[in-house]
Amino acid sequence: MKLGISAWRLSGPRFGVARYTDYLVTALSKQLTAQDSIVLFSPTAIDPPIQSKGNAPVVERQVRPRLTNALWENLLLPKASRDMDIVLGPSYTLPLLGRGKKVVAIHSVNEAEQGQHSLWYKLTYSLKYRLSAKVADRVIVNSQSTKDRVVDYYGIAPEKVEVVWLGVDDSFRPYDAEIAASNNRKTKLHYLGEDCPYVLFVGTMSARRNVPLLMQAFGAAKKRYNLPHKLFVVGNNIEHIPLDKLAAEFDITDSFVHFGGSFPHHGDIIPIYNGADLFVLPSNTEGFSLTLPEAMACGVPAITSANSSLGEVANGYAHTLEDINLESLSEAMGQVLCDRELHEKLKQQGLERAKDLRWDKCARKTLAILQQVVSA
Repeated sequence: MKLGISAWRLSGPRFGVARYTDYLVTALSKQLTAQDSIVLFSPTAIDPPIQSKGNAPVVERQVRPRLTNALWENLLLPKASRDMDIVLGPSYTLPLLGRGKKVVAIHSVNEAEQGQHSLWYKLTYSLKYRLSAKVADRVIVNSQSTKDRVVDYYGIAPEKVEVVWLGVDDSFRPYDAEIAASNNRKTKLHYLGEDCPYVLFVGTMSARRNVPLLMQAFGAAKKRYNLPHKLFVVGNNIEHIPLDKLAAEFDITDSFVHFGGSFPHHGDIIPIYNGADLFVLPSNTEGFSLTLPEAMACGVPAITSANSSLGEVANGYAHTLEDINLESLSEAMGQVLCDRELHEKLKQQGLERAKDLRWDKCARKTLAILQQVVSA
């Protein structure tokens, strides 16, 4: 099978969908044979390149000139990928015109939530996503809740939509006991400036993730339970949240740290997960958050929503909240941090859950769908 992948996302930082594409391609290269091939189509050089980890070669094919993503994918990619057996769009979109078999991955339908996106978003991005789902031979989604939204909001037949959960790389795991204390101390000194425990949030700071509420709830919990912890927020502040002002307002200026930089390789974030005493993801909705299972895989107890895909992943394995508000979130943080028996229970449950979320499983199911479409 000649598998073409619309890989324009790989030209930028490896966050979110780009990280999904990276891990998926690597896992697929292990499961395909030497007679197969994976071709990454991109308007610019992919840096760092993705290397095959198996028998199937991974080849990069630059398609120029560089245009807007929509123009590039619709005007240039169809001709460039004519020799492929199938094209996978891992980032919500596909060429809308041209023949050939196509599969698209839709990771969320956040625009279905009131107030999450502007009218402009709905008339541009949302429209592209909807049309891509309609022209695709199959749609891959990452949770049942995302499937329900694709069916209801985009009007796609349910039999055309396949649920494939995402994964965690095997490198995400707890430190061995003999090096944990030393390594965690180095991480805390490097990022926090002192050796103290911390509560962790990882993710792009979009509105649905409620970072201001997290800061307020942490301040309340710190005061109520006399916590020695800092709140460590890792991620790009795309909403330009006034973090310093909020930290002062919630009286956590000396207990709040934000790191908005990037990592040369995503695995570089593993020490940050390992050093955390608690991971909190207070999102209203998610398609599927890679950070939640990554934290679990590193042995970090987690607090998150009981709703959307977060509930599918975390219910029974993390401390989940039906309604995320100031009182419920601050109380949950205090309970997990102060009750060490509960803390250890959540740690072990999270580790157990992470075992079932692996990229080889994601790639195996994705490959089966691609092969079904090719042979149809």
